[in-house]
Amino acid sequence: MISECAKKCLSLLLSVVLAAGSSQVLNGFQSPGAVPAGESGPPTESAAMNASELQALVAPIALYPDSLVAQILTAATFPDQVAIANYWLQQNKSLTGSALMNAVNTQSWDVSVKALTQFPSVLDNLAKNLAWTSSLGEAYHNQQAAVMAAVQTLRAQAQAAGNLKSTPQITVVQQAPQTIVIQPANPQIVYVPQYNPAVIYGTPYVVPGYSAGDVAAAAVIGFISRRPSATRIRAAHSHSMATTTEC
Repeated sequence: MISECAKKCLSLLLSVVLAAGSSQVLNGFQSPGAVPAGESGPPTESAAMNASELQALVAPIALYPDSLVAQILTAATFPDQVAIANYWLQQNKSLTGSALMNAVNTQSWDVSVKALTQFPSVLDNLAKNLAWTSSLGEAYHNQQAAVMAAVQTLRAQAQAAGNLKSTPQITVVQQAPQTIVIQPANPQIVYVPQYNPAVIYGTPYVVPGYSAGDVAAAAVIGFISRRPSATRIRAAHSHSMATTTEC
């Protein structure tokens, strides 16, 4: 027979265990995959997209300079951080130059997200089209080679349509039969292209979950200039969209 003292000890132990379990639930441990607030977990596995779907997905950014495309693809794997960083940037519009960089460096965001604070129009576009951004990040995480191939396919289409060529803002180089490299004409100034993905490629791509906003419907590329920190660009992502080179 269990003594009265033993019963009391057992009752006390069960009370402690139950209290601990309740505390875990209240502090966000409802599931093994829970992540801290403000952070993004790794993109989930889903059915692989085919070539046409991937081309539509990357259409809004395929004509950006290689280094910027690389940053966007990486940042898209952290959609929650993209939204938070954009909100933070909107609340800190008075910060510029080194003051902005120093403030950004204190944040816990991924380095690619930090880099995009130097391109507020790009960051804002990603945040406003968050469903598309999430899909882009998931595709890049799960099908990186196929995403890169989709970018090159679209560049070839835009070039064939006469809408992708070197300008005072960008240098376009046919590095290999299936590799088109886009770089800033002036390394100190990165121009952000503005174009409508529904018309620029000569093929009407409809991008799920994406709105081109006020971008003109004409098949032309406009530009917004930025003078980001060169160090920030290199640190954010070293891979070029060309599969055989690094920027």
